[in-house]
Amino acid sequence: MEALEPLLPAILSFGDREAALCAVWIQCCRERWRFGALFQVDSHAAPGARDEASMQLWQRSVDESRDGVHHSDAFTFFLERSRQDAEVREWLESEESDKLDEIVQLGANALDVLLKMETKTDARRKVAAQSAQKARIQITDAWAVERWTHLLKIEPSKAATLEEGALILSQWGYPTADVSGMRATLEKLAQRAKELGAQRRSTGLPGEDEARTMITALNQALFDEYGLEGNAENYYDPENSLLHAVLARKKGIPISLCVVWAAVARRCGLECHPLAGMPQHVLIRVPLRTSESSESAGPAAMRDLYVDAFSGGKVLVWRELVRFLYLMLGPRIQGMPEESLLSTVEISPPVQLYFRMMRNLQNIYQASADIVRFRGIEIQMRALVHLMQDSTEPRGRGYRAPGP
Repeated sequence: MEALEPLLPAILSFGDREAALCAVWIQCCRERWRFGALFQVDSHAAPGARDEASMQLWQRSVDESRDGVHHSDAFTFFLERSRQDAEVREWLESEESDKLDEIVQLGANALDVLLKMETKTDARRKVAAQSAQKARIQITDAWAVERWTHLLKIEPSKAATLEEGALILSQWGYPTADVSGMRATLEKLAQRAKELGAQRRSTGLPGEDEARTMITALNQALFDEYGLEGNAENYYDPENSLLHAVLARKKGIPISLCVVWAAVARRCGLECHPLAGMPQHVLIRVPLRTSESSESAGPAAMRDLYVDAFSGGKVLVWRELVRFLYLMLGPRIQGMPEESLLSTVEISPPVQLYFRMMRNLQNIYQASADIVRFRGIEIQMRALVHLMQDSTEPRGRGYRAPGP
């Protein structure tokens, strides 16, 4: 298929097969370039969203060219990126070390061809494959930092959905991860949860009955039907922390399952907050509407509901949460007043949850002596520290659901 791609623009105008050929050509473009720019969409677009944003523009340009308007921008773009891919291959096969710097400077636009070259196993291309891997690692780490910076500084509302950061981690760890497919899976799970009753009946925060109804429907869709579960048997497998693997294997650890649960709940209109400050075991906090009868019932955290996604979506009220913490932390908190535990359920900015996800991976990669990925995570963690230091976002602004 790749060999045919340069010929497709020239044959689009032949016969009655124009529409079919056009569809094939557009699909080739999307599948060939998962990273970098696409037609009229730069590399700053969120993972996966870039493809959707570009699709209509590809189609319009093709249609206009067939109709005689001769807008060839899409074709020109395609041929330019194809030329750039060929140039990168030539540089790698020349085995000139100074060419690596030029490849790295291309950034994300070089990633797709590097990934292909990295898989070459024949003796003639062994050195080229090693050089491709070296350049790809540098570019992927830099790409991840660029994506984090763009997400947290330019698109903070998207950062608050939490899945966006999880998608960056997945695509950094496994560049071939199907980001569009992950988004589609989350959408399907949300649709099923709505069919089971996860529908908002009011505006603002829900009352306890409404929240419990939605939580029950979400748990049925995610755990009973889809089959998500905590991976207690292989807890420290790094794939438990990467969204594409969690959705494919249907196994994860508390923090990754909380991200999935929250991503689906958001699509159903339920406000919820995975708690980055929870020691050892992340839970989800579901804020409830304050009723007149509960005004004197203490802080809001003591009235809200908590969901343990690692335990199949078990729902906890405050006294059960306190008991959960006592069992988990033991002597460290024995005798402490309940009010002193409020800091563990404080709602925090999304960047703090992202940092905790990275810290988990850092520990896993260090324990397994995966130096390359360990260094890549460290680079991203340092970037997040700088972003947190530069942020003016107050604590208490966490994960939000869109308005009804």
